Amino acid sequence: MAVTPVHLLVFRDGRTRVSGDRLKAGLARRLQELSFHSSRDQMVAALLAAGELECAVADTEPITSGREIIGRITDSLAELLLGSDHFRKHDLLSALEQAPVPDLVCASSPEGFAYYALHPLSYADVLDRLSGLHDSVAVIGIRSIGTTLSAVAAAAARKRGKRAARITVRPQGHPYNREFEFAGTELVFLRERLERGADFLIVDEGPGLSGSSFLSVAEGLENAGVPRGCITLVCAHEPQLDHFRANDGPQRARRFRWMAAAGESRKPAEAEKFIGAGEWRRVKFSNEPDWPAAWTSFERLKYLSSGHHADQRLYKFAGFGRYGETVIEREKIVAAAGFGPEPRPECNGFYSYPCLSGRPMTRDDLSSATIQLLAEYCAFRARALSADASDIGRLQKMAEHNLAEFKLDGPVQLRVERPVIADGRMQPHEWILEADGSMLKTDSGSHGDDHFFPGPTDIAWDLAGAIVEWQMDEAQRECFLDLYRRAGGDDPQSRTHDYLIAYTAFRAGYCRMAANAMSGSYEAVRLSDAAERYQGILRSNAQLAIGA
Repeated sequence: MAVTPVHLLVFRDGRTRVSGDRLKAGLARRLQELSFHSSRDQMVAALLAAGELECAVADTEPITSGREIIGRITDSLAELLLGSDHFRKHDLLSALEQAPVPDLVCASSPEGFAYYALHPLSYADVLDRLSGLHDSVAVIGIRSIGTTLSAVAAAAARKRGKRAARITVRPQGHPYNREFEFAGTELVFLRERLERGADFLIVDEGPGLSGSSFLSVAEGLENAGVPRGCITLVCAHEPQLDHFRANDGPQRARRFRWMAAAGESRKPAEAEKFIGAGEWRRVKFSNEPDWPAAWTSFERLKYLSSGHHADQRLYKFAGFGRYGETVIEREKIVAAAGFGPEPRPECNGFYSYPCLSGRPMTRDDLSSATIQLLAEYCAFRARALSADASDIGRLQKMAEHNLAEFKLDGPVQLRVERPVIADGRMQPHEWILEADGSMLKTDSGSHGDDHFFPGPTDIAWDLAGAIVEWQMDEAQRECFLDLYRRAGGDDPQSRTHDYLIAYTAFRAGYCRMAANAMSGSYEAVRLSDAAERYQGILRSNAQLAIGA
C-alpha cells in the first residue's frame, strides 16, 4: 500500500544573505535609467528594486533613517508608475546616496513578481472596487512582497484623493500559524489613523495554504482597537476560505472582508491562446494518456500567438525586473551554445520563443547520441552557469526529512564540488526532437533556482536527474558519467549516488504533495502514479529498506 506522508519538503527558503551595498547599487542603476519617457517595464523594475531594498533593510534593522529614506523612494516610484509628474530623479539619487544600509541583509524573491505574473498595478486597480473608503486610508504591507504592494496601494489611494500612509510588518512563527502584535512605532501609526477614522488595508500576495499571515495581521489590528468593519484584506486571488489550514482558519477568515486584486494578467497583445496550467500538453501530445504529470497551479503563464505555425511564437512569463532578466540571461547562454531556442524580450515580464516544430522526446529516444548530448549539456552547464555558493545544508535536510517521511532509512552525504545553477528539469519531454535530429532544451533558465529545491547546488543534481528521468540502465549510466567526465574534466562518480537519493526524494515528495493538493482531479492520478514511480526508484537506487 502506498505511503502517504503527512509533511514533505519541496519548497525551499529563498531568503539569502546579500550585500546591502549591492542592492543599493542595483537600485541606483535603475534610477539612472529612468525618465518620464521610460517604459512601464522600466518603471516596474525600478519600483521592485526599491521595494526589495526597503524590505531587506526593514528586516535587518527595523528602525533606521536608511529605511525611511528608501521607503520614500519606493513611494515616489509607485507614484511615477501611476502617472505622477513629480518625479525628480536627481533628488532620489541624492537621497539614496545618503541612505545608510547594513553591510549584509536578508533578501528573497517575491514569488508573485518572480513566478506568477502578479503585476503591482493590480493593487492600484483594486481601489476602484473598494467603494465607501474614508478620507484616511492606512495600508499595512506584509513583507516581503507587501512592501512594494503597499507603496502602490497607498499611491493609488492618494491619486484618488485620500490621505494615505503605509507601514510594513513581518509576522512570525510556524507558516501555518503566524502571529503578529503591533507595538512601538507601529502602534503609534495605528492610533493616529484611528483618530482620523481611517480604513485599514492589509496587502500581500496569496493567500497561501494556511492564510495565517493575513489572519495574524488582521487579528493584530483588532487587538490594537481597529474595528473589524474597517479592515479589508487585499490579496492576489480569490481566497478559498474553507481550505485554510491555520488553526480554525475558515472560521477566523470569514470574520473579515477579503478583496482579490488580480484580474486577467497583463500580457503582450500578441499572446492570445492560453497554454499554461498544463494546457501546453494538448499542443505537444497527440494522446492524453501520454501527458506527463504537472502541478498545474505552479506553472508559469504561457501563451501562443495566432497565425500559422511557421510564424507562431510561444510567450512565457519569466519575471518582472531583475527576476526575469536573470532567468533570460541563463536561457540566452543556453541558446548561444546551441542547446535551446533564443528568447526575445516582450513586455510585462514576458519573453517569447520561436515555436519548435519537433516533438517532445521519450525514454524510447535514449540512444548513444542522446546520452552524449545529455553529457555535453551537463558539462556545458557546469562551465557556463556556475554558482558562487551553495547552501547544501538545506538540500541535505530536505533529503533526510523526505526519506524519513517515506519510512526509509539510509545515509545521505551531499557534497558540492561543481556548484551550478542546475537545469532542474531533465525529463525527456523537456527536450524537443527536431526533424533534422537535433535536440533542443526547453525551460532551461528558472527551475534550478526558483522556490522549489534544489537551488544552487552541485551539477550532480542534473546528472542524477538525467539518469532517473531517462531510466538509464547500469551500462547507460556508466557511459553517461564517463562522457560527462571527458567533456567537463570532473569525475562525479563519488557523489552521484547520494544525489540520486536526494533527487528522487525531492521528486517523490513533489509529486505526492501535488497529488494531495489536486485531490479529486485526473491530474492527481497522474501525480500519484509519478510519486509511486519515484518512490520505487528511491528504494531501488538507494538500496534502502522500508521501515516499520
